[in-house]
Amino acid sequence: MGQRKFWATSVLAMVSLATPALAHPNHNAPPLLAPWQQASIWPDRIITTFETDPTTSFSVTWRTDGSVKQAVAEIVLATPDARFDLGATRKAADSEPLDLETIKTAGQELKMTWNAGLAPVTYHSINFDGLQPDTLYAYRVSGGDGKWSEWFQIRTAPKTGPIKFLYVGDAQNGVLSHWSRLIRAGYQKMPDARFIIHAGDLVNRGSRDIEWAEWFKAVGFIHGMIPAIPVSGNHEYDSFGIGPAQRRLLSAMWRPQFRLSSVESLPATLRETVYKVAYGPDLDIFVLDTTSEDLASQATWLDEALTQSKAKWRIVTMHHPIFSSGQGRDNLSRRNLLLPIFAKHKVDLILQGHDHTYARGTIAETNPQRPERAVIGGPEDVAMMFVNSVSGPKQYKFKSSRWDDYAPSGVRLDRFGEGTQFFQTIEINGGALQYRAYAATGELYDSFDMSKDAAGKKQVTKGPAATMEQRTYGPNFPYRDFTDPQ
Repeated sequence: MGQRKFWATSVLAMVSLATPALAHPNHNAPPLLAPWQQASIWPDRIITTFETDPTTSFSVTWRTDGSVKQAVAEIVLATPDARFDLGATRKAADSEPLDLETIKTAGQELKMTWNAGLAPVTYHSINFDGLQPDTLYAYRVSGGDGKWSEWFQIRTAPKTGPIKFLYVGDAQNGVLSHWSRLIRAGYQKMPDARFIIHAGDLVNRGSRDIEWAEWFKAVGFIHGMIPAIPVSGNHEYDSFGIGPAQRRLLSAMWRPQFRLSSVESLPATLRETVYKVAYGPDLDIFVLDTTSEDLASQATWLDEALTQSKAKWRIVTMHHPIFSSGQGRDNLSRRNLLLPIFAKHKVDLILQGHDHTYARGTIAETNPQRPERAVIGGPEDVAMMFVNSVSGPKQYKFKSSRWDDYAPSGVRLDRFGEGTQFFQTIEINGGALQYRAYAATGELYDSFDMSKDAAGKKQVTKGPAATMEQRTYGPNFPYRDFTDPQ
């Protein structure tokens, strides 16, 4: 695809404070540097993503210190041979410098005191393409002066057959101390997952390097083997007091560290935060940026993309939930704009975060507002399934009205939970979809099975019985990291 166009230092998405604001950055806060936070000539923060067709390509991004101006990567077919690496193909990476202490935007230089003491870095990325479907490859990436990473193995998407993946909601706080056990438990439960959906608020302060350092360290080598599908949340944006009304900017670190599809028909501010992943012929995943004020462009794009989609299964993932579980956290404008599009196309599954609780609910296929609708046990004809989940330790209480406020839309709350970290496994095999929600201990909390016939009719039945009782609010986690001095 040629040289990659980087947007991080030239274009930053701006959002009005109609969205609930983050605290203004405390520029007097003392920096907190971990010994493993500083970049070096050795490659680190290695992560795989999708920029183009996952059946024939995958992307890799990594970081070095600023002295490394250019880097290369190697790829080879993975074989059982001890010297599988013989004959590896070398390819030059795209490289972009980033000054972590200063962000240049809107004609201003913003000093990032919380990144004080961090030297400039270089982000490198590459898109390996021209690969064979459902094939295991080995790759490695370089730093300076022949400093190589270990070899990683990754399998391209299949053209047919089962697809397994993980989905997690907000990590956000206590990422290294508490979230690490959750994401690793997810990997233990589904080590053959093909990708991981992160439904926004990956960190608490999107411009603070130590938080990304913890996020990458918490997942470790898993990032290099199982691609991420990251969703930008409100905490990937920060407030800096630009303009007559404070403006919120997408973290300058987002685009350099995630190489994602850039939809040319969208405004530049939405590129690599709004995109589609076509994972083989059976699954299309549509990623939205619900923190952006430009929801209208996204809605137009989504409607057109869903119209063109020929995939058997369509999933939308975004940060702010259509049906909120938190008191005073309703997302009316987003619901009014997006829900009609979901309903028009009968999107199968909507995966969300933001509310720091667990909630799953159904909109039935026929007569959804009839009070005599049976409780799910099935089979039940359904139009759409909605999930909000949280993977980090920061937890909220579920509002007392549950989802009763949304009854006119036809949604029914089937399962909810509080005070618990969750990860979800999803498996698609032809016309069958299996969904399971687990606690960090591996206990099953919720499940359902969905089937879809050739005409698109969907039915849901209960999955295996939960091994946990209903979870209500437990010990609360402070709304800041244990390592945060503020």
